[in-house]
Amino acid sequence: MKAVKQGGSEKGASGSAPPKRNTRKLMLFAIVPVVLAGAAATYFLVPALAETGHAANSQVQTKTAGTPAPAQAHPQMVDVPEIVVTLPNDGHPRQLRIKLSLELTPAPHDLPPMDQFTPKVNDALLTYLRTLRDSDLEGGLALDRIRGDLYRRLTLVLGPNVINNVLITSLVTG
Repeated sequence: MKAVKQGGSEKGASGSAPPKRNTRKLMLFAIVPVVLAGAAATYFLVPALAETGHAANSQVQTKTAGTPAPAQAHPQMVDVPEIVVTLPNDGHPRQLRIKLSLELTPAPHDLPPMDQFTPKVNDALLTYLRTLRDSDLEGGLALDRIRGDLYRRLTLVLGPNVINNVLITSLVTG
């Protein structure tokens, strides 16, 4: 007579299918260590995750202590008038039109009034933009290089900790 298993299927005493209980244990012992190792590696390799709990607790404590948190100052944005420059292009001159916005740091600093501020900025920008070539405007990183050079020059003109960022709002060549 043949043995009948609980599942209702008939198999011989020497059935070829391994029991399901062993495969479940094998998967459990294979998956759990991999997941735990990944979680531990993430915790130790990403320090921001380890500190988020402490930072959140300290913020809650300062808010509940009764002392108002200082208001964060927003950076001031200054629009620079559009600058049009003729680029030397090996005998084929091209025009460059560029509009910028300057993000000034929220910290208090001694800036001249805007009517005196813009001539210094325009002079620094024109001096740099007149040296650009067509090859400087080509490529994927061209805007990043131009933005970085403008930031560096404006930091030299206006002083450290005045400009937070230089934003190119429009750039047209033709």
